[in-house]
Amino acid sequence: MDLVLKIFETLNITLFAVLQMGLVVVLAILLSVTLVRPVLATFRERENLSVTPLEEAKQLVADADAKNRRYDDSLRKAAAEALARKRARMEEAARGERKRIETVLEETNRQIEIMKEQIHAEKEKAARTLRDEVSLLSRGIAEKVLGRTVA
Repeated sequence: MDLVLKIFETLNITLFAVLQMGLVVVLAILLSVTLVRPVLATFRERENLSVTPLEEAKQLVADADAKNRRYDDSLRKAAAEALARKRARMEEAARGERKRIETVLEETNRQIEIMKEQIHAEKEKAARTLRDEVSLLSRGIAEKVLGRTVA
């Protein structure tokens, strides 16, 4: 303590000045506890109120973007699957249509062959009839031209 008193004496510091310094330190501690800490707590609370919602909003936007990407992916997959099903149905319908066309073509060819056979038979019949009538007609013409019966 003597050393401290000598330092104070050398620096020309009186006991009143020491008391004032002590009072300033006590006031600083009291102000720190009663005023500065609550003000700092208020600042921290305000920062939390302004920063935390922004971070939550950023997180919500990120979540919404992720859900949107998943939705878009599932939508693309569903569209691709629907297109594949549509193509498969169209191919199946085309195969069925080709099969029906082939069936109709075969039936038409059969009918054409039947008609050709009928036409050929009618042609043969007409030719026989004409041959028979030609001889009768030629005999009749010859009889008229010659004026007598021809055998």
